Amino acid sequence: MSPRARKLIFLLVGSFVGIMALGFLAGVAAGYWSAHTGGSQDTAMVWGMGGFVTLAMVIAMVVSVIWMRSIDEAAREAHKAAWFWGGTGGMSVGMIAIVLASLPPAERFVFPSWFDGRTDPAAYAATGAFGILFLMLIGYAIVWAWWWLARR
Repeated sequence: MSPRARKLIFLLVGSFVGIMALGFLAGVAAGYWSAHTGGSQDTAMVWGMGGFVTLAMVIAMVVSVIWMRSIDEAAREAHKAAWFWGGTGGMSVGMIAIVLASLPPAERFVFPSWFDGRTDPAAYAATGAFGILFLMLIGYAIVWAWWWLARR
């Protein structure tokens, strides 16, 4: 294994461990704040998770940039093409569902939320966002595989 590959693996494993440690610390901080300030657990959870997710996304972006700079030009082009064509295609499929859901007859349909029993607008918005992201990832995977198969 090359030193470059070892460094990348170390970075990925270290990032994973770091994110887990950040999650633990966010939980401890939220619990401490909730217990010692008389604040509600809900407020502590929102601030703790907000901080954790923000830090996790920053770390994920840094790791992504380092990884993207470490791969060769062909792999970089495959990922860029896959995100553009596959992500856009997946998002377009999701937009069909969004447009159809906005029509008056759609109120007769009941769609389950991904959040156990919640029927508030935020739960449906998050369900839709995850659905669009899922479709974009499917499109990405299809175009990425197609890109590589066409060039082998």
